[in-house]
Amino acid sequence: MLGSFRVRTPDWILFGFDTIRQVGAEARRLGAGRVMLLTDPGVAKAGLLDPVYESLKGEGLEYDIFDTVEPEPSIQNLLEASKMAKEGKFDVFVAVGGGSSMDTTKVVSAMMTNEGDVQDFFGVDNVPRRGLPTIMVTTTSGTGSEVTRMAVFTDKAVNLKRVVSAQNILADVAIVDPNMTLSKPQAVTAATGIDAFIHAVEAYVAVSASPLTDTIALEATKLVAENLGPAFANGNDMTARYNMALGSFMAGISLNNAGVGAVHALAYPIGAEYHLSHGLALIVIFAETMRSISISCLPKFRKLAEAMGVDVQGLTPWEAADEAVAGMSELARMVGLPTTLSEVGGDQAKIAEWAKAAHGEQRLLGNTPRTLSVEDVADIFKKSF
Repeated sequence: MLGSFRVRTPDWILFGFDTIRQVGAEARRLGAGRVMLLTDPGVAKAGLLDPVYESLKGEGLEYDIFDTVEPEPSIQNLLEASKMAKEGKFDVFVAVGGGSSMDTTKVVSAMMTNEGDVQDFFGVDNVPRRGLPTIMVTTTSGTGSEVTRMAVFTDKAVNLKRVVSAQNILADVAIVDPNMTLSKPQAVTAATGIDAFIHAVEAYVAVSASPLTDTIALEATKLVAENLGPAFANGNDMTARYNMALGSFMAGISLNNAGVGAVHALAYPIGAEYHLSHGLALIVIFAETMRSISISCLPKFRKLAEAMGVDVQGLTPWEAADEAVAGMSELARMVGLPTTLSEVGGDQAKIAEWAKAAHGEQRLLGNTPRTLSVEDVADIFKKSF
């Protein structure tokens, strides 16, 4: 692997306990006078905004809040947030939450400086100008959205996920404070944790992977595999929460630079169909998708197994790959997650429809180490029941 590569990250990344206290100073540095906070009802109810309010007030900044970001946000929800943004004349936007709040904030910011309809943003690099400054404060260890150039929304008109992928929506500042994840319930810890794990694994085997992303993704895989169980068992385990936050952040960096592939392509239609969280939509088709593509990168699957602590010494490449896939499924089951489509109410009669939709995601399938036909995709769905 002797090719060149480039690295995309936010301008500043603040990681560690109590970094949330710096949100006001960072907003001030970005030129804030009036700040718009975007979050969801759960974050607001949990009291996670209190240190944000305190920090903003400490800098003498005015702020207002949009606290109705939806899970897997719809385009209509995005438009509601943008309406408040336009009327409020804000100059810095701060997301406090998981991927939904951060994705919404990134695109709302871009809507302040780009003309036209939000529908024009969907696809790759369709945001001509950077938005107003943004700060991403993550409250989950999972999506990695704080450090990525992607934002995902549900288009209810066609029941599909739509993606904005553009350098111009990458945050100015990302704040990753493990303290902000301590209040998360087990179900959220599990679903977001497996999301981070899958991001790391997919980035590691991606066509666009580089020596740098391989190193980061493999370490992220190890961190999540070792710490998801302890964080799930005891949400106040500070070491586990710290390492999960680090693993998720590293997975996001690797995703942002190497991309993801077939697992995400197959997850989009079922996530929209059954209104599954992103992590759940990924995990129910993850094992069979990875098994299908393992033939194209067997040495990497051995390294993945080793990163997860699976003993593959003396095994053939095929056997090591099988053990890696088994370990991936076991990690999910350990934290109570479903691993098949049957467990989330999947309907086998929908396979052809899903396969067609997933195969249309050539941006993702093109980054997968094995070429998959629509028949291959349908077979993965079938085996995932």
